[in-house]
Amino acid sequence: MDPATLAREMGQFQVVDVRYPNEWEAGHIDGAVHIPGDYVFDRVGELDPNRPVVAVCRSGSRSAEAAKDLASEGFVVENLEGGIDAWVAEGLPLCADDGGPGRVADPEPPPDDRPPEMQQFQNDFMEAAFAVRDHFGDTEPSEEEVLAFLRERDARKAAGDNGSG
Repeated sequence: MDPATLAREMGQFQVVDVRYPNEWEAGHIDGAVHIPGDYVFDRVGELDPNRPVVAVCRSGSRSAEAAKDLASEGFVVENLEGGIDAWVAEGLPLCADDGGPGRVADPEPPPDDRPPEMQQFQNDFMEAAFAVRDHFGDTEPSEEEVLAFLRERDARKAAGDNGSG
């Protein structure tokens, strides 16, 4: 959906801004709901499933991903083409959390406040997933093939860590 259409038909949509908190605070579309992209599935219950949604981010990339997520939950959803950048380029206003006029801010992801062991688990999982993808390519290995590959990989890593590899 283009910015001019959204501005004209704003009352028909739930506008969901998926940007980081610092971006939202600096400036957002009046009447939008702030649900950062990482929390879309956790907070989907805050949205009315009977009203269409327009997802918004700075350029349209993060909101395109959120739109897919919301569509998978049964929502009728569109992405704001060009995001907040296009909205502002169209001369449309933003409002800020402090009540003043809004502005577009550079994205600043919030710090990862998960426990270190959870962060390490995610890093290890992603490393293994990419290794499996790189090793098997487009083929569909069996569970046994994947497990054998990961065991061999872990053994090689352990041998290398011990200086005997």
